[in-house]
Amino acid sequence: MSAHHFCLFLFGAATLSSTALAQGPGVEVQAGLGYARVFHGGGISFAAAAERPMSSDSSPLRHALGLSFWYANTTVASAPDDPGGRELVGLGIRYELSLRARSRSVRPVLAVPLQVLRSSIPERTFPAAAGVSFRAGPEPPGSFPVEDQGGAAWGWGAGLEFGIHVALGDQLSARTSLQGMYQDIYAASTTNGAWTWHTGITYRFGGS
Repeated sequence: MSAHHFCLFLFGAATLSSTALAQGPGVEVQAGLGYARVFHGGGISFAAAAERPMSSDSSPLRHALGLSFWYANTTVASAPDDPGGRELVGLGIRYELSLRARSRSVRPVLAVPLQVLRSSIPERTFPAAAGVSFRAGPEPPGSFPVEDQGGAAWGWGAGLEFGIHVALGDQLSARTSLQGMYQDIYAASTTNGAWTWHTGITYRFGGS
């Protein structure tokens, strides 16, 4: 599937997800902060989601569908001291399946996010070395791997996430999760894997 067709598919799925969120009670909002490892560079990561459970609270298996957001600011592997780094933004849909344990306070969660991704790196310049007569300018073509060159590129990503929710009350819970992702952003890149770790909270509005 090409990036263009994937974006059209994701747009349609996101429209259905937003309709589902608007139609029913019991929307859950998640937010977490953590670490991301992308294109061999690492840095701070933030993830958020708004989901509507599609099964009752009494059901042992709980299904939820919603919208997700991801932001990461990481180092660039071939230029780890570059202060600009890489900014990665993802927006898409998320399906979540959770198991209600007997204790009712701990809930294992398995989720599948699908996102449109945008990776951007500031254009870098190189100062002239002493005694060498050339002018500072943009990075020379081919001086870095394609995923580390300045500029922005669009793509898509799909992941598998495993997490644990611990109830802090009737509507509030703490959560931690680890996600592995396949990403297709740079056509010539040989690196397509990424992983993230987040910890945060989940709050439920309404519902039974």
